[in-house]
Amino acid sequence: MDEIEHIKQRFPHLFMLSSRIQYGARTIRLAAIAAATAVIGTACLNIAFARTEVTLEVDGVTMPVTTWQPTTAGVLAAAGVELAERDLVQPALTQSLKNNDAVVVRTSHPYTLNIDGRERTVWSTASSAEYLLAESSAQGTSVSIAADRSYTRPTLIPLVSSRRPVQVRLDSSVTTVIAQPGVDARSILAASGVALAPNDRVRVASEKNDIFIRVERVERGEITRNHEVPFTVVEKETDTLFAGEQVVETAGVNGVYEQRVWRETIDGRQSHVAVLGEKTLTEPTEEVVLKGTKEVTPQALVAAGIDPKASLEEGTETDGRRSVRYRAKLGTISTKQEIKDLIGDKASPETVAAAMAAGVPLTYSGEDPRTLAQAQVNARGWDDSQFQCLVVLWDRESHWNPYAENSSSGAYGIPQSLPGSKMASAGEDWRTNPSTQIKWGLGYIAGRYGTPCGALGHSNSVGWY
Repeated sequence: MDEIEHIKQRFPHLFMLSSRIQYGARTIRLAAIAAATAVIGTACLNIAFARTEVTLEVDGVTMPVTTWQPTTAGVLAAAGVELAERDLVQPALTQSLKNNDAVVVRTSHPYTLNIDGRERTVWSTASSAEYLLAESSAQGTSVSIAADRSYTRPTLIPLVSSRRPVQVRLDSSVTTVIAQPGVDARSILAASGVALAPNDRVRVASEKNDIFIRVERVERGEITRNHEVPFTVVEKETDTLFAGEQVVETAGVNGVYEQRVWRETIDGRQSHVAVLGEKTLTEPTEEVVLKGTKEVTPQALVAAGIDPKASLEEGTETDGRRSVRYRAKLGTISTKQEIKDLIGDKASPETVAAAMAAGVPLTYSGEDPRTLAQAQVNARGWDDSQFQCLVVLWDRESHWNPYAENSSSGAYGIPQSLPGSKMASAGEDWRTNPSTQIKWGLGYIAGRYGTPCGALGHSNSVGWY
């Protein structure tokens, strides 16, 4: 439907009047008779009004109008033109007119503008989108108009008022089209081969004196998506770890819940979302973390086989669990002398044993093992001569040092058990307890040589027992 037809529908009296003026001698004669009758009536009533002929222009369409009420309001009444609240008229309604004067009417229409990201409805008498954007630019730095794609609206606002290039922007492509005066956005898109989906949006805007049409792809619908539920962390204290150390006992696992949402996207970017429903798929598994409380001292670190200069490091246990531990092995940072100085003379048997295992030369500083051995020799019913043979034998082997270790063979302890772990049959503390080592050693001698002197004789002959 073109502009002329739209104006005919809104102002039918105006076109009826125009038709009577322009077409048909009969109409002219009837108009003359009516005019004569009006003159007679005027004379009878002594009304001092003159017949006035003016030109009426409504949204660019002009026609002559004859009236006996020579004011703007009278001209509009004679033409059957009714003004809406926001329409513009010139001159003012009360202005007196004379022959050949002109009355101009501009009808106002509502338009939806996007001004700096916010939608706003404005009324304008602009004859094209080009003019509408120009007059609205003072309201914000970024102004665009939503192009009307409805086929039920009588007219669509023209894009431009003069021939000029217009850009069509779709996705990442830009196409330039020469627009003729009066064409609208729908025509330009059709000429550019742009197919619009029902939900797509079209906006007209200006940028650096360029007019462009922006097509935004809009998708709406219901989707299902999953979200994670973070697991919680529970801490448990333990004295098997040093203070500051942490080991994950049970790894946490996030839960999952399903969410149904209605979503709108514009060019792939989410613009609106509404949650329709949720349900839990899996519950989260809490994570249990062991936290150490054991006091951190150089002696304690050495006893655990850790270098006294070690620092906390993140890593994993042999089974893959995450942990924060003192990881540097004894002797990998500190020198042997530094380790010996840190241990001192009052180290625990565990500390001394660990130092010895790291190759730090230490001597036993506790109770004399010979005294412990003599009591066990007597308990077996051996006399003092057997004890003296034992003293000579083990003095040769280890100097009675419970931490003595042969670097070449690996023999360990006072009796130089090979391997040292054999002494575990006499007690779990075989590595640090001289009594346990002596117990095992006397059993070995009794079983193989009968007495300590028998073992010493074998050693004297072959160099070992």
